[in-house]
Amino acid sequence: MAEETFEAIHQASSGTSRMRTSPRSAPLAPVLPGDFDGRAPAVPPLVRQLASPLVRLFDQASLCAALFATAYSFAIHHDGSLGSFLQLRISVHNLLAVLALLLTWRLIFWLTGLYHPRLTRTLTSVMVKVPLSAALCTLVAVLPLHTGAQHLDPITSACLFWFLGCSLMLATRVCVYTYEENIRPAFRKPRTVLICGTGMRARSATLELPDDREFRYHLEGYVDSTPQPECDGLAPYLGHVSDLEMLLMRLPVDEVLIALPIKSHFNEIEQIINVCGRGGIEVQYSLDLFTAAATKHHHVGAGDGNRVVLEMVHRDQRLLVKNIFDRILASLGLLILAPVLLLIALAVKLTSNGPVFFIQQRYGLGKRMFGMIKFRSMVVDAEARQAALEHLNENDGPTFKIKQDPRVTKVGSFLRKTSLDELPQLFNVVKGEMSLVGPRPLPERDVRRFSEAWLMRRFSVKPGITGLWQVSGRSLSDFDNLIKLDLRYIDRWSLLLDIKILLRTFSAVVRRRGAY
Repeated sequence: MAEETFEAIHQASSGTSRMRTSPRSAPLAPVLPGDFDGRAPAVPPLVRQLASPLVRLFDQASLCAALFATAYSFAIHHDGSLGSFLQLRISVHNLLAVLALLLTWRLIFWLTGLYHPRLTRTLTSVMVKVPLSAALCTLVAVLPLHTGAQHLDPITSACLFWFLGCSLMLATRVCVYTYEENIRPAFRKPRTVLICGTGMRARSATLELPDDREFRYHLEGYVDSTPQPECDGLAPYLGHVSDLEMLLMRLPVDEVLIALPIKSHFNEIEQIINVCGRGGIEVQYSLDLFTAAATKHHHVGAGDGNRVVLEMVHRDQRLLVKNIFDRILASLGLLILAPVLLLIALAVKLTSNGPVFFIQQRYGLGKRMFGMIKFRSMVVDAEARQAALEHLNENDGPTFKIKQDPRVTKVGSFLRKTSLDELPQLFNVVKGEMSLVGPRPLPERDVRRFSEAWLMRRFSVKPGITGLWQVSGRSLSDFDNLIKLDLRYIDRWSLLLDIKILLRTFSAVVRRRGAY
C-alpha cells in the first residue's frame, strides 16, 4: 500500500523532478578527469552568487525597467500627460521585440563573460564588465525605441537607458555583496565537520576552515587508521576510520572531509564514502588526492586548498524555493487559522490542568535538537509514565504508539484524531526548524534505538509536519515502510511532490484515516 501510494504521487511529479540515484542502491561513480585545473584557486562563494540564476533574472529585469523608464520619460516629455502614456496599447509586435531583446541581452552577457566565475573574481572586473555589458545592450535597445518613436533623441535616450540599466545592475550586485558578506553569515548556523586523516593534508584542511567565507565550521575531531602528530592539539582524535559509522550515529556531523592519501587508503576512502552516502552526510575531499590535474566535480574552498564536494541529498537552489514556500504558506496558515488556534487553546486550558502547549525536544536537520510545539493532548506527566507503558507498544521498530493510550485527555483524543494538535508546528516552520513536508521529527527515545547508520539519512533534511507515510495510512504504516517512504522522499524530492502530499494530507485528515 505504501509503495503504491508513493509511486502514484511521484509519477505525476516526475516530469519536473530530477531523479537522483540513492547511494544505498548504487555505488558512487569514480572521479573522472575533466577540464578543471586542480591547482587553480577555488571560486569564492560570493562570485558564484553573482552568477546565480536569480542575479541573471534581476539583470534582465533591470534592463526591462530601464527600457520602460526611458520610453515613459520621453512620452511624458512629448505629450505631457501620464494618461496618454498609460493608454498606449501593447501589440504582438511589441512583445516579440521585447522577447528578441531579452535573448539578445542574454547573448551579450555570455559574450562579455559577465557571469563567468574566472572573469569576475575581483571588484574591478565587475565594475568593468557591468558597464560594458550595459553599453552593448544599450545599442540594441535604443534602435527599436528610436524606430518606434521618431521624436526620441537617440543620444539622450541611449545615455538615459545605459545609466538606469547600469545603475540597477550594479545595485543588484551591491545587494548580493551586502547579503553574502554581512547578513548571511550572521544567520548561518555553524556546520560540524569531521576530518578523516591526521597528516599534513588534514592539518592544512583544519587551518583553512576558519577562512571559508561560505560556511562557519566547527571541527568535531579526527579519525585515522594510524594517528599522526601533525594535528595534535588542534581537535580531539575520535578513533579509527572503521569507527566512523558509529561516530556518525552518535555525533551531529554535517560534513566529512577526507584528507587521506588515496593510493594507500583507497579501500578506506571508498568505505567512508559509502558510509556517508547511507547516512546522507556530505563528503568533501582535497583535489590533490589525485594525480590527475582535472575533474568535473563541483569545488569549494578557501585559498589554494580546493575541495571537491559529493552531495548525498538535494542541496541546490530549489531548497531556497522550498524554504520560502514553506514560510509563506505557514505564515498565511497561522493568520487564517488564528481563531481556530485560540478556541483549541481555550479548550485545552479549561478541560485539564497544565500548559496549553506541549514542547518536546526532537531531532531535526543534522541531528540538531529543537523544541517541537504541539497542543497538549495528554496529561502533564505523560512522558514520565511512558516507561510503564512500553510493553503495550503496538508499533514495531523503535517508535512508540498505542491506540488506546490512557494518558490522552478527552479533548486531546479529538485533537489527535483530527490532527489539530499538530497546528502549532506552523510556528516551527516559520522559525525555520521544520518544513511543511518532510520526515517526521523523532524524539530522543526513538533515535536512541536506531541500530543502523543508514537510518541517520532521515536527518539530512528538515523534518516536516506531514510526509509520505502520513498520506499512506498515517499511523497505520509500520516502521519499515515509514523509513522506506522517508528515504524515497529525500531522494526524489520536488516542489510539485510537496504540493501533492499537502493536498493528500487534507484528504487523510478529513477522513481521519490512520490517526489516533
